[in-house]
Parts: sequence; C-alpha cells; structure tokens
Amino acid sequence: MTGFWDRLAATIEAKLNKLLNVFEDPREQLDYAYDKLIQQLHDVDMALARAITARKKLEFTRNRMKERMDDLEDKAKRALRMGREDLAKKALERRAVLAAQMKDLDRRIEEMKEDEEQLKQVRETLRTKIDMFRAKKEQLKAEYEVAKAKVDVKESLSGLGGDIASAGRAIERAEERVQEMQARSAAIDELVAAGGELDMLEGEEKDEIERELSKVEIESAVSEELERLKAELS
Repeated sequence: MTGFWDRLAATIEAKLNKLLNVFEDPREQLDYAYDKLIQQLHDVDMALARAITARKKLEFTRNRMKERMDDLEDKAKRALRMGREDLAKKALERRAVLAAQMKDLDRRIEEMKEDEEQLKQVRETLRTKIDMFRAKKEQLKAEYEVAKAKVDVKESLSGLGGDIASAGRAIERAEERVQEMQARSAAIDELVAAGGELDMLEGEEKDEIERELSKVEIESAVSEELERLKAELS
C-alpha cells in the first residue's frame, strides 16, 4: 500500500506541474496549486469515509453471522438433548461453514482497517503540506507583488526622460510666445511715441493709404472751416 500512495503522490505532483505552466502570473499558479491540494484533501476524506462505511457494513454482516452461529450452536445442543444427533450434526455443519466465512470477513475487516490507517496518514501528511504551502504561498505572493511594484516604478522612471523632454519643449514654446508678445508690445509703444496717441477705435496696424485719406479729409475740413470764418468776418 505504501508504494501505491507514493505513486499517487508522484502522479498528482506531475499533473500539477504540467497545469501550472498554463499560467503566466505566479500568483495564479500558486492559488491554482493550492486549490488542487484542497481538492485532493477532499478526495482523500471522501475515500476514507467510503472505506469506513464499507468496513462498517462488513462488521454488521459479521455480527449477524455471529448471531446465526450462536443460534445454530443452541439448536445443536437442543438436538442432542432430544437424542437427535443427526440434527445436531447438521446444525454444526452449517455453523462450520459460517465460521469459515466469518474468518474471511475478519481478515477482510482487518485489511480495511489497515487501508483506513493508510488513508489517515495520507490525509495528515496532505494537511501538513497544505498548511506549509499556504504559508509559503502567501509569502511568495507578497514578494512577487513587491518585486512587481519595483519593476513598475523602474519602467515608469525609464519613460520619465521622454516626459521631461516634452515638458521642456513646452516651456521653450511658452517662452518664445512670451518674448513675441513682449516684442509686439514694444513695437506698439514705439508707434505711439512716433505718431501721437494711438486711436483706440482703429486697429493696431492702420493701413498707410487709410491714414493718408484721413489726413486729407482733416486738411479739407480745416480749409472749409477757415473759409467759413473768413466769410463771417467779411
């Protein structure tokens, strides 16, 4: 039986290793392996329960057989008291057959008890392994999460150079825009100093032709006003 359980454990481990290759995240691997161990423990518990039930049935059959043997012995005694040795012989023959059967049952019951002990040992070993695996699983998962966080930070830092360069270019563009606006403001100041007050009702950049036309219109209006005043004085 020991060899059988060793082969079973080796088969379970081989299947687990094969299935673990399906997962990329080691945390999923650990959780899956743990779930499989729990399922194996459940299967062992069920096998033990079935073995105990089967043994109980055999023990019940053996007890009924023992009652039958006792009854046949009583009948053999009664037959002898009645002088019926032939009937006593038949009763004892049946009892002998039952005794042989009960001997086989006793042997089978003892073998089943040994099987139960083997299952109990497997169950206790599996429980110990599950407890150890659970503790190791949580430790490995925590270590993986820490390592993954470090990798994520380093990957973020590796891409930070490009972000900084992009931010620097944005600052340069903003500085260029500010310098452009400052130059424009200085030009307006120079225009005001050269040509008097800036007409706020007109655009900042007045068309040269329009300025000349305005100048002629003003001169014409002044001439007309001058002629009017001269006429009044005359």
